[in-house]
Amino acid sequence: MAVINEMNAKDYLTVGNGNPVLGFGAMRMPPSEADTIKMIDTFLDSGYNYFDTAYIYGGSEEMLKKTLVTRHPRHSYLIANKIPPWEVKKSPEDCQRLFEEQLRRTGLDYFDFYLVHSLDDGREKDVENLGLFQWVMEQKKKGLIGHVGFSFHGSTAYLERLLKNHPETEFVLLQQNYVDNLRGLAGEWSTMARKYNIPIKVMEPVKGGSLANLPAPAEKLLKDYAPDRSISSWAIQYAATIEGVTCVLSGMSNMEQLQDNIKTFKNLKPFTPEELNLLEQVLVEMSFSPRSTKSMKRLRFLKTCRCALPLSDLSACEKTLRPWRNRAGGGHAHRKVL
Repeated sequence: MAVINEMNAKDYLTVGNGNPVLGFGAMRMPPSEADTIKMIDTFLDSGYNYFDTAYIYGGSEEMLKKTLVTRHPRHSYLIANKIPPWEVKKSPEDCQRLFEEQLRRTGLDYFDFYLVHSLDDGREKDVENLGLFQWVMEQKKKGLIGHVGFSFHGSTAYLERLLKNHPETEFVLLQQNYVDNLRGLAGEWSTMARKYNIPIKVMEPVKGGSLANLPAPAEKLLKDYAPDRSISSWAIQYAATIEGVTCVLSGMSNMEQLQDNIKTFKNLKPFTPEELNLLEQVLVEMSFSPRSTKSMKRLRFLKTCRCALPLSDLSACEKTLRPWRNRAGGGHAHRKVL
Protein backbone atom coordinates (compact mmCIF):
# COMPACT_ATOMS: atom_id res chain seq x y z
CA MET A 1 0.00 0.00 0.00
CA ALA A 2 1.24 3.49 -0.84
CA VAL A 3 2.17 5.80 2.02
CA ILE A 4 -1.08 7.58 2.76
CA ASN A 5 0.32 11.04 3.45
CA GLU A 6 1.87 11.05 0.00
CA MET A 7 -1.51 10.57 -1.67
CA ASN A 8 -2.55 13.28 -4.07
CA ALA A 9 -5.91 13.93 -5.70
CA LYS A 10 -5.34 11.47 -8.53
CA ASP A 11 -4.67 8.66 -6.05
CA TYR A 12 -8.26 9.02 -4.86
CA LEU A 13 -9.40 8.51 -8.44
CA THR A 14 -7.48 5.30 -9.05
CA VAL A 15 -9.30 2.07 -8.25
CA GLY A 16 -7.07 -0.71 -6.98
CA ASN A 17 -4.26 1.58 -5.84
CA GLY A 18 -3.95 -0.09 -2.44
CA ASN A 19 -6.61 -0.10 0.28
CA PRO A 20 -9.21 2.67 0.50
CA VAL A 21 -8.43 5.44 2.96
CA LEU A 22 -10.32 7.32 5.63
CA GLY A 23 -11.89 10.68 4.76
CA PHE A 24 -12.91 13.35 7.27
CA GLY A 25 -16.60 14.12 6.82
CA ALA A 26 -17.02 17.66 8.11
CA MET A 27 -20.79 17.65 8.57
CA ARG A 28 -20.74 16.60 12.24
CA MET A 29 -17.62 18.27 13.63
CA PRO A 30 -17.68 19.24 17.32
CA PRO A 31 -18.80 22.83 18.01
CA SER A 32 -15.62 23.50 19.96
CA GLU A 33 -12.85 24.96 17.83
CA ALA A 34 -10.22 23.55 20.20
CA ASP A 35 -11.68 20.03 19.97
CA THR A 36 -11.86 20.25 16.19
CA ILE A 37 -8.22 21.38 15.98
CA LYS A 38 -7.13 18.33 17.99
CA MET A 39 -9.09 16.02 15.73
CA ILE A 40 -7.81 17.57 12.50
CA ASP A 41 -4.20 17.52 13.68
CA THR A 42 -4.53 13.88 14.75
CA PHE A 43 -6.11 13.02 11.41
CA LEU A 44 -3.26 14.65 9.47
CA ASP A 45 -0.57 13.25 11.76
CA SER A 46 -2.02 9.78 11.13
CA GLY A 47 -1.35 10.19 7.43
CA TYR A 48 -4.80 11.11 6.11
CA ASN A 49 -5.59 14.27 4.14
CA TYR A 50 -9.10 14.18 2.60
CA PHE A 51 -11.78 16.54 3.97
CA ASP A 52 -15.38 16.74 2.75
CA THR A 53 -17.72 19.68 3.31
CA ALA A 54 -20.73 21.30 1.62
CA TYR A 55 -22.51 24.63 1.29
CA ILE A 56 -25.42 23.42 3.42
CA TYR A 57 -23.35 21.96 6.29
CA GLY A 58 -24.02 24.87 8.60
CA GLY A 59 -20.73 26.32 9.83
CA SER A 60 -18.63 23.48 8.44
CA GLU A 61 -16.83 25.52 5.80
CA GLU A 62 -16.01 28.29 8.27
CA MET A 63 -14.79 25.78 10.86
CA LEU A 64 -12.45 24.19 8.33
CA LYS A 65 -11.07 27.63 7.53
CA LYS A 66 -10.26 28.27 11.21
CA THR A 67 -8.99 24.82 12.15
CA LEU A 68 -7.37 23.57 8.93
CA VAL A 69 -6.89 26.12 6.15
CA THR A 70 -5.28 28.88 8.23
CA ARG A 71 -3.10 26.43 10.18
CA HIS A 72 -1.69 23.99 7.64
CA PRO A 73 0.08 24.39 4.29
CA ARG A 74 -2.22 24.02 1.28
CA HIS A 75 -0.36 21.02 -0.14
CA SER A 76 -0.95 19.00 3.05
CA TYR A 77 -4.69 18.48 2.60
CA LEU A 78 -7.41 17.98 -0.02
CA ILE A 79 -10.88 19.51 0.26
CA ALA A 80 -14.08 18.46 -1.48
CA ASN A 81 -17.04 20.83 -1.61
CA LYS A 82 -20.50 20.64 -3.18
CA ILE A 83 -22.97 22.87 -4.98
CA PRO A 84 -26.64 22.43 -3.93
CA PRO A 85 -28.88 22.29 -7.05
CA TRP A 86 -31.93 23.40 -5.10
CA GLU A 87 -30.24 26.73 -4.36
CA VAL A 88 -29.66 27.40 -8.06
CA LYS A 89 -32.60 29.29 -9.53
CA LYS A 90 -30.84 31.00 -12.42
CA SER A 91 -27.61 29.61 -13.80
CA PRO A 92 -24.82 30.66 -14.07
CA GLU A 93 -25.42 33.69 -11.86
CA ASP A 94 -26.53 31.63 -8.85
CA CYS A 95 -23.76 29.10 -9.36
CA GLN A 96 -21.14 31.84 -9.38
CA ARG A 97 -22.58 33.46 -6.27
CA LEU A 98 -22.64 30.17 -4.35
CA PHE A 99 -19.16 29.20 -5.49
CA GLU A 100 -17.61 32.54 -4.52
CA GLU A 101 -19.28 32.30 -1.12
CA GLN A 102 -17.83 28.83 -0.63
CA LEU A 103 -14.34 30.04 -1.47
CA ARG A 104 -14.77 32.91 0.97
CA ARG A 105 -16.11 30.68 3.74
CA THR A 106 -13.24 28.21 3.44
CA GLY A 107 -10.52 30.75 2.74
CA LEU A 108 -9.44 28.82 -0.37
CA ASP A 109 -8.81 29.86 -3.95
CA TYR A 110 -9.66 26.45 -5.44
CA PHE A 111 -11.24 23.11 -4.47
CA ASP A 112 -9.50 19.81 -5.08
CA PHE A 113 -12.82 18.04 -5.64
CA TYR A 114 -16.22 19.53 -6.42
CA LEU A 115 -19.57 17.74 -6.54
CA VAL A 116 -23.10 18.41 -7.69
CA HIS A 117 -24.83 17.68 -4.41
CA SER A 118 -27.47 15.09 -3.57
CA LEU A 119 -28.84 14.16 -6.98
CA ASP A 120 -32.09 12.22 -7.15
CA ASP A 121 -34.74 11.57 -9.79
CA GLY A 122 -36.80 14.60 -8.78
CA ARG A 123 -33.96 16.98 -9.67
CA GLU A 124 -33.02 15.42 -13.00
CA LYS A 125 -34.73 17.97 -15.26
CA ASP A 126 -33.57 20.98 -13.26
CA VAL A 127 -29.96 19.81 -13.18
CA GLU A 128 -29.92 19.35 -16.96
CA ASN A 129 -31.89 22.51 -17.79
CA LEU A 130 -29.67 24.64 -15.56
CA GLY A 131 -26.52 23.16 -17.08
CA LEU A 132 -24.91 22.50 -13.70
CA PHE A 133 -22.38 20.00 -14.99
CA GLN A 134 -21.37 22.34 -17.79
CA TRP A 135 -20.88 25.19 -15.31
CA VAL A 136 -18.76 23.01 -13.03
CA MET A 137 -16.60 21.97 -15.98
CA GLU A 138 -16.05 25.63 -16.86
CA GLN A 139 -14.66 26.20 -13.36
CA LYS A 140 -12.38 23.22 -13.81
CA LYS A 141 -11.01 24.73 -17.02
CA LYS A 142 -10.28 27.92 -15.08
CA GLY A 143 -8.27 25.96 -12.51
CA LEU A 144 -10.78 26.59 -9.71
CA ILE A 145 -11.78 22.93 -9.44
CA GLY A 146 -9.51 19.92 -9.60
CA HIS A 147 -11.88 16.99 -10.16
CA VAL A 148 -15.61 16.70 -10.82
CA GLY A 149 -18.18 14.32 -9.37
CA PHE A 150 -21.61 14.12 -7.77
CA SER A 151 -23.30 12.68 -4.70
CA PHE A 152 -26.34 10.54 -5.27
CA HIS A 153 -29.59 9.39 -3.62
CA GLY A 154 -31.80 8.34 -6.54
CA SER A 155 -32.78 5.30 -8.58
CA THR A 156 -30.30 2.96 -10.21
CA ALA A 157 -31.72 3.88 -13.62
CA TYR A 158 -31.05 7.57 -12.98
CA LEU A 159 -27.52 6.80 -11.83
CA GLU A 160 -26.84 5.05 -15.11
CA ARG A 161 -28.26 7.97 -17.09
CA LEU A 162 -25.96 10.34 -15.22
CA LEU A 163 -22.88 8.22 -15.83
CA LYS A 164 -23.78 7.71 -19.47
CA ASN A 165 -24.68 11.34 -20.20
CA HIS A 166 -21.85 12.90 -18.20
CA PRO A 167 -18.60 11.15 -19.06
CA GLU A 168 -16.81 14.09 -17.46
CA THR A 169 -17.68 12.52 -14.09
CA GLU A 170 -14.46 11.43 -12.37
CA PHE A 171 -15.93 9.95 -9.18
CA VAL A 172 -19.22 9.40 -7.35
CA LEU A 173 -20.12 9.77 -3.70
CA LEU A 174 -22.52 6.98 -2.75
CA GLN A 175 -24.23 5.91 0.47
CA GLN A 176 -22.79 2.46 1.15
CA ASN A 177 -23.32 0.40 4.29
CA TYR A 178 -24.27 -3.16 5.12
CA VAL A 179 -27.95 -2.33 5.63
CA ASP A 180 -28.49 -0.39 2.40
CA ASN A 181 -26.26 -2.69 0.36
CA LEU A 182 -27.60 -6.02 1.60
CA ARG A 183 -31.22 -4.97 2.13
CA GLY A 184 -31.62 -1.98 -0.21
CA LEU A 185 -30.55 -0.50 -3.54
CA ALA A 186 -27.09 0.71 -2.59
CA GLY A 187 -25.45 -2.48 -3.84
CA GLU A 188 -26.88 -1.75 -7.28
CA TRP A 189 -25.34 1.74 -7.18
CA SER A 190 -21.81 0.49 -6.52
CA THR A 191 -22.25 -2.17 -9.21
CA MET A 192 -23.29 0.55 -11.67
CA ALA A 193 -20.28 2.69 -10.79
CA ARG A 194 -17.98 -0.26 -11.39
CA LYS A 195 -19.70 -0.91 -14.73
CA TYR A 196 -18.59 2.56 -15.86
CA ASN A 197 -15.21 2.26 -14.11
CA ILE A 198 -15.97 5.23 -11.86
CA PRO A 199 -14.19 5.39 -8.46
CA ILE A 200 -16.51 5.35 -5.45
CA LYS A 201 -16.22 7.50 -2.38
CA VAL A 202 -18.48 6.39 0.44
CA MET A 203 -20.80 8.48 2.59
CA GLU A 204 -22.91 7.29 5.53
CA PRO A 205 -20.96 4.06 6.16
CA VAL A 206 -22.48 3.96 9.66
CA LYS A 207 -25.90 5.09 8.35
CA GLY A 208 -26.13 8.31 10.32
CA GLY A 209 -24.77 6.62 13.44
CA SER A 210 -27.48 3.97 13.59
CA LEU A 211 -24.99 1.15 12.91
CA ALA A 212 -23.00 2.23 15.96
CA ASN A 213 -26.06 1.82 18.16
CA LEU A 214 -27.66 -1.51 17.28
CA PRO A 215 -30.56 -3.24 19.03
CA ALA A 216 -29.29 -5.28 21.99
CA PRO A 217 -29.63 -8.75 20.34
CA ALA A 218 -27.73 -7.57 17.26
CA GLU A 219 -25.01 -5.90 19.31
CA LYS A 220 -24.60 -9.06 21.39
CA LEU A 221 -23.85 -11.08 18.26
CA LEU A 222 -20.95 -8.79 17.34
CA LYS A 223 -19.62 -8.44 20.88
CA ASP A 224 -19.70 -12.20 21.50
CA TYR A 225 -17.67 -12.69 18.33
CA ALA A 226 -15.16 -9.85 18.87
CA PRO A 227 -15.43 -8.29 22.36
CA ASP A 228 -12.66 -5.74 21.78
CA ARG A 229 -14.08 -4.30 18.56
CA SER A 230 -16.42 -1.32 18.48
CA ILE A 231 -19.83 -1.86 16.90
CA SER A 232 -19.24 0.92 14.37
CA SER A 233 -15.96 -0.63 13.18
CA TRP A 234 -17.93 -3.44 11.54
CA ALA A 235 -19.79 -0.90 9.41
CA ILE A 236 -16.63 0.99 8.51
CA GLN A 237 -14.87 -2.23 7.53
CA TYR A 238 -17.80 -3.31 5.36
CA ALA A 239 -17.87 -0.01 3.45
CA ALA A 240 -14.09 0.09 3.02
CA THR A 241 -13.93 -3.39 1.51
CA ILE A 242 -16.53 -2.81 -1.22
CA GLU A 243 -14.95 -3.22 -4.64
CA GLY A 244 -14.24 0.09 -6.35
CA VAL A 245 -14.11 2.20 -3.18
CA THR A 246 -11.16 4.57 -2.83
CA CYS A 247 -12.23 6.62 0.21
CA VAL A 248 -14.69 6.23 3.09
CA LEU A 249 -16.03 9.40 4.65
CA SER A 250 -16.87 9.31 8.32
CA GLY A 251 -18.73 12.18 9.94
CA MET A 252 -16.69 12.14 13.15
CA SER A 253 -17.79 14.33 16.04
CA ASN A 254 -15.28 13.40 18.75
CA MET A 255 -11.76 12.10 19.21
CA GLU A 256 -12.92 8.63 20.28
CA GLN A 257 -14.65 8.10 16.93
CA LEU A 258 -11.61 9.33 15.04
CA GLN A 259 -9.18 7.08 16.90
CA ASP A 260 -11.46 4.08 16.45
CA ASN A 261 -11.67 4.73 12.70
CA ILE A 262 -7.89 5.08 12.44
CA LYS A 263 -7.53 1.75 14.25
CA THR A 264 -10.00 0.11 11.84
CA PHE A 265 -8.16 1.35 8.75
CA LYS A 266 -4.80 0.37 10.17
CA ASN A 267 -6.01 -3.24 10.41
CA LEU A 268 -8.26 -3.20 7.35
CA LYS A 269 -8.93 -6.55 5.72
CA PRO A 270 -11.82 -8.26 3.91
CA PHE A 271 -14.49 -10.04 5.93
CA THR A 272 -14.24 -13.79 6.27
CA PRO A 273 -17.26 -15.90 5.20
CA GLU A 274 -17.99 -16.42 8.89
CA GLU A 275 -18.05 -12.66 9.52
CA LEU A 276 -20.30 -12.01 6.52
CA ASN A 277 -22.66 -14.67 7.83
CA LEU A 278 -22.62 -12.89 11.18
CA LEU A 279 -23.66 -9.62 9.54
CA GLU A 280 -26.62 -11.43 7.98
CA GLN A 281 -27.66 -12.53 11.45
CA VAL A 282 -27.30 -8.94 12.65
CA LEU A 283 -29.62 -7.78 9.88
CA VAL A 284 -32.22 -10.34 10.88
CA GLU A 285 -32.11 -9.17 14.49
CA MET A 286 -32.34 -5.55 13.36
CA SER A 287 -35.46 -6.30 11.31
CA PHE A 288 -37.27 -7.49 14.43
CA SER A 289 -36.38 -4.45 16.50
CA PRO A 290 -39.11 -1.89 17.30
CA ARG A 291 -36.70 0.70 15.88
CA SER A 292 -36.59 -1.09 12.56
CA THR A 293 -37.69 0.88 9.52
CA LYS A 294 -40.69 -0.30 7.53
CA SER A 295 -38.47 -1.40 4.67
CA MET A 296 -36.24 -3.42 7.01
CA LYS A 297 -39.30 -5.18 8.48
CA ARG A 298 -40.57 -6.10 5.04
CA LEU A 299 -37.16 -7.47 4.11
CA ARG A 300 -36.69 -9.49 7.28
CA PHE A 301 -37.22 -12.80 5.46
CA LEU A 302 -34.60 -12.28 2.76
CA LYS A 303 -31.86 -14.89 3.08
CA THR A 304 -33.46 -16.22 6.28
CA CYS A 305 -36.04 -18.79 5.16
CA ARG A 306 -36.34 -22.05 3.27
CA CYS A 307 -39.62 -21.35 1.52
CA ALA A 308 -37.91 -21.85 -1.87
CA LEU A 309 -39.68 -18.82 -3.32
CA PRO A 310 -37.78 -16.20 -5.32
CA LEU A 311 -36.39 -13.59 -2.93
CA SER A 312 -37.92 -10.91 -5.16
CA ASP A 313 -41.40 -12.29 -4.42
CA LEU A 314 -41.57 -10.80 -0.95
CA SER A 315 -45.36 -10.80 -0.57
CA ALA A 316 -45.53 -14.51 -1.43
CA CYS A 317 -42.70 -15.22 0.97
CA GLU A 318 -44.49 -13.44 3.82
CA LYS A 319 -47.76 -15.20 3.03
CA THR A 320 -46.06 -18.60 3.10
CA LEU A 321 -44.35 -17.89 6.41
CA ARG A 322 -47.29 -16.27 8.19
CA PRO A 323 -48.45 -19.52 9.92
CA TRP A 324 -45.01 -19.93 11.53
CA ARG A 325 -44.69 -16.48 13.05
CA ASN A 326 -44.18 -16.35 16.76
CA ARG A 327 -47.05 -14.23 18.04
CA ALA A 328 -45.12 -13.12 21.11
CA GLY A 329 -41.80 -12.23 19.53
CA GLY A 330 -42.77 -11.53 15.93
CA GLY A 331 -40.38 -14.17 14.64
CA HIS A 332 -40.90 -17.37 12.65
CA ALA A 333 -39.51 -20.88 12.50
CA HIS A 334 -36.72 -20.05 10.06
CA ARG A 335 -35.50 -16.88 11.70
CA LYS A 336 -32.04 -18.26 12.54
CA VAL A 337 -31.48 -20.13 9.28
CA LEU A 338 -28.93 -18.40 7.04
